[in-house]
Amino acid sequence: MSANAIFSQKAFVDFAKIKHSLLSDRDGKAMKALGVWDDKRNLAKRSYIIIDKEGLVRFKDTRPSNRAEHLLSTETLLNEIKKINKGS
Repeated sequence: MSANAIFSQKAFVDFAKIKHSLLSDRDGKAMKALGVWDDKRNLAKRSYIIIDKEGLVRFKDTRPSNRAEHLLSTETLLNEIKKINKGS
């Protein structure tokens, strides 16, 4: 999910050859509800959120910045999904 416009999301999906849709939250309502919106800077904090099929937040991690050393690895995220799936 991003605060970017839908056309920006589509351009990124096309560029990165992503096979699923990305969500656009232009007004930040969903990101505010999830506690990842920075009102002071008027943008979303880099966050990883896993929501289960019932709509429950099962994992949330907000990072201090978008710098590479602060980002979670794909392996870390996949491990979190595995933990969630084992608990189901």
